[in-house]
Amino acid sequence: MSEIEAECCTVFRQGGTVSPKEMADCITLRGREKKESYKRYNFERSQEEAFATFFDLAQEFTTIDSLFQICTTVPKEFFGLDSRIYIIEPKQSTLELVCTSMQGLIPREKRENHRAVVVESPMETEQSWFFPIRGNEALWEALPFLDNGSILGLFEVFPKVLVDERKKFFLEKFTNRIGYNLHQKLLVQQNINHIKFINQLVSDIEHNVITPNLYYKLFLIRLKKMIKSYKNIEDLAGKIAEDASVCGAVAQSLQNAAEILNEANLALQTEYSALRKHYEHTSLFLETLFRKDHFQKGTYVLRKQPCNFRTEIIKPLIDRYALQFEKKGIVVDDRIENVPDEQVTLFVDKGLISQVFDNFFSNALKYTGEAKAKSGQPAKIFSLNRQIINDAFGEDKPGVRFNFFTTGKPLTREECDRVFEEGFRAGNSTERGRGHGLHFVKNVVEIHGGMVGCEPQPDGNLLHLILPFKK
Repeated sequence: MSEIEAECCTVFRQGGTVSPKEMADCITLRGREKKESYKRYNFERSQEEAFATFFDLAQEFTTIDSLFQICTTVPKEFFGLDSRIYIIEPKQSTLELVCTSMQGLIPREKRENHRAVVVESPMETEQSWFFPIRGNEALWEALPFLDNGSILGLFEVFPKVLVDERKKFFLEKFTNRIGYNLHQKLLVQQNINHIKFINQLVSDIEHNVITPNLYYKLFLIRLKKMIKSYKNIEDLAGKIAEDASVCGAVAQSLQNAAEILNEANLALQTEYSALRKHYEHTSLFLETLFRKDHFQKGTYVLRKQPCNFRTEIIKPLIDRYALQFEKKGIVVDDRIENVPDEQVTLFVDKGLISQVFDNFFSNALKYTGEAKAKSGQPAKIFSLNRQIINDAFGEDKPGVRFNFFTTGKPLTREECDRVFEEGFRAGNSTERGRGHGLHFVKNVVEIHGGMVGCEPQPDGNLLHLILPFKK
């Protein structure tokens, strides 16, 4: 194997990205190496049968406790060797005796710290051989959960007198298989625990965040009633001031009071509208993102319904971002507003698609830069429009394309190809971020059966999404 091939294999085994050909070449080479290795090992028939039995039982019985019992059973049945398994307890980083060939599995409440010392290589005592149980180093780097390097515990085999050099070599290899299987099962158990925690967390969020959030709706209803009451007082003061029977000084005072109330009511109405929009926006996102179905299925679960993109998604976002765009000197060129509504029916998950469009608006706010306008003066422009593409998804399979153009420094072709990747940040990114937003966009659009894309322009960048629709 060449150095380049060896490096590719290392990257592949550690979970890195390699091409399909590099992957196939690596597996083929490793297969040949293993074939030659087993020729050199020259295991006895009983040892090969012990390996096969271990793997069969490890697949048949899936729990960690059952694996401990399998590990102590196989050497006993095939070679008359007794054994003990010691595992490092994660929280205390101490060795615990968990199973023996004589006692079987030791109940968790009776497991105690043991005096055995963690060793890096096989070690012999008067009566026993101790072999270190190692995990899979590639998985260890991806999901570390102990502080003892790659060692998970010890496998003790006795009596030593029955272990010659050939059997010692077999037991080293056998212990390696124990380590890899144990590591896999520990990771599975850790993932199960994480899933249970996430499901519990979602229930807590629903109970402690989403449900209380509904009370804000009642608050808004009461606030609207109060604003209406103040408006009635304003109107009443105005009517009394206009009454001919009221003396001039009193009428003027009432007129002044009506004007003050009018200003206060207008300010209250503005604040009420902003608060209502913020509530609707936040509630939609909370209820959509923390939907139980997402966590139970392990993917976004769509709740599709007809959607008017102009009134239900784009117009609210333009209103919400208007002040922020204005502060940054960004001109919003909403060409969707001027496009007549064709007979287009889009069935989407409104909550998720709203967040998709919100990501485009948020990115426009962050990354729109200056470019020369037609007037020759520098300008910052965020432009959006919509197109109907009759064969977007094949013959007679139309799609609606939404384009989002921002002025500024164009991305390279390579950056455009990668801009929707998880964690990718373009070289000209100066704003804080994790490179997650556009990956979320791609994920949600593709779940809807759509596509995304990016095209560099002479004076900026054009991102787009295409969603299928029914004529």
